[in-house]
Amino acid sequence: MLGYWLAVVRRLALPALATGAVCAAAMAAALVLGDGTSWSAAAPQALVAGAVGALAVIAVLSTSTVLSAARTARRYGLTLGPEAVALPSVREVRTPAVEGRTAFQLTDSVRHVVEKDPVLRLDEITAFGHGTLDFTLRGPSDTTVSVQVRVTTGPKETTAVVEARPAATYKRLDAAACWAVARVVEQRVAQALRAETADGGAAR
Repeated sequence: MLGYWLAVVRRLALPALATGAVCAAAMAAALVLGDGTSWSAAAPQALVAGAVGALAVIAVLSTSTVLSAARTARRYGLTLGPEAVALPSVREVRTPAVEGRTAFQLTDSVRHVVEKDPVLRLDEITAFGHGTLDFTLRGPSDTTVSVQVRVTTGPKETTAVVEARPAATYKRLDAAACWAVARVVEQRVAQALRAETADGGAAR
């Protein structure tokens, strides 16, 4: 939890500094233009106002973000860590190659698992093809999450890469929702590919 909070604070550093600069400039302008204070006399108060504004942004946004992320982690039975802040949230699944299965067939198996899973709350499949599956999910706190699954086959192994990101740019602070969704999709993809591996082994 502490690691996640520190990662959130680092992400908020630039927006907080920008807010602090605006607060400092507004305070300086009010003192100089409104009260006739000199610039040198107004500078300390302006700096204090800027620091207070920056700290307020960090305190409010980091607290709400961490609390929301903690609820999300509990809902999915996950442990919150600093990796939950990264966007896009990327997960990878590797399984032994299955003889006689194309990337399209494996992607189709993943699609069936996603469509039938009640936890994932599928919204829409936006792309489906040879090794390509794109869809949106209604994630925690009603955040819409865009997910991409890319399946590649090789002579020795099959690889599936899952990427999840907020469908709306303004939801970037809700990275934990994407992280949680990516973790669940990763598990479902692994189940689908392992089932194909088992079926392929039985067929041989």
